[in-house]
Amino acid sequence: MEDLVPGGGVEAGGPSLYAARAAAALGARVTLVSRVPGGFDRAVFDGLELAPLPATLAPRYANLYDARGNRTQKLAGEGEPLDTDGLGLRSADAVIAAPAFHELAGFPCVAAPVRSVSLQGPLRATTHDGAVVPHEDPWRQAEPFLAPGAFAFLSDEDTADAPALARRLAAGGMTVFVTRGSDGATRYDAGGERRFDEYPARPVDPTGAGDCFATAFTVRLAEGAALDDATCFALAAAAVSTEGRGVFAVPTRAMVEARLREAS
Repeated sequence: MEDLVPGGGVEAGGPSLYAARAAAALGARVTLVSRVPGGFDRAVFDGLELAPLPATLAPRYANLYDARGNRTQKLAGEGEPLDTDGLGLRSADAVIAAPAFHELAGFPCVAAPVRSVSLQGPLRATTHDGAVVPHEDPWRQAEPFLAPGAFAFLSDEDTADAPALARRLAAGGMTVFVTRGSDGATRYDAGGERRFDEYPARPVDPTGAGDCFATAFTVRLAEGAALDDATCFALAAAAVSTEGRGVFAVPTRAMVEARLREAS
């Protein structure tokens, strides 16, 4: 998708691109499936295997942040539905579903032992003037992605009662993370709830931090890390990601491991 920035510029962004770039920075081989309109800056796909589908226009959001990092967002243009059938993608070590709005009807049909979904996009709705607000029926938006054994990610800003939605998804067999910005994250699963503290950071831009968290967790879990270790790795990755701007500011594995050592 495209982010409209102050001054009238446009930057490539969106949860799927941030997830793809974050996974690649951590050393994963990445196939990014996305609709890509003509004229889109393809330099952002360097180092990725791209499975592009045609598009008329990319989804567009306008993001404004106040001095405390709180975001005001408007949807300037919706994306088109994304159907991954027929692309020949059969299996992977991990799959991350990361829609920017309502492009996906559920998990893509790709077999993978680790499946994750970023629920930020599906949990969005808009007012008459395009302002992005939490959807009034978050369960209806999240239920198509309900899959026992899978992982879901959302922030405490994505819906009015993030813990209630997380508990309902966890009751269906998922492991759910609610990120809380500088307050860390809470993990919900069949065993209950566990709070994790944030990792130290010198924040510049929080855009994409949640996507880096979800991706870093998914990559480490697919590599065989224990659940708690993957969670701490994700928290460190999210912290480092806030210290730069744009999709190329996602942290490398060496940067994340250095932050883990600093914190310990």
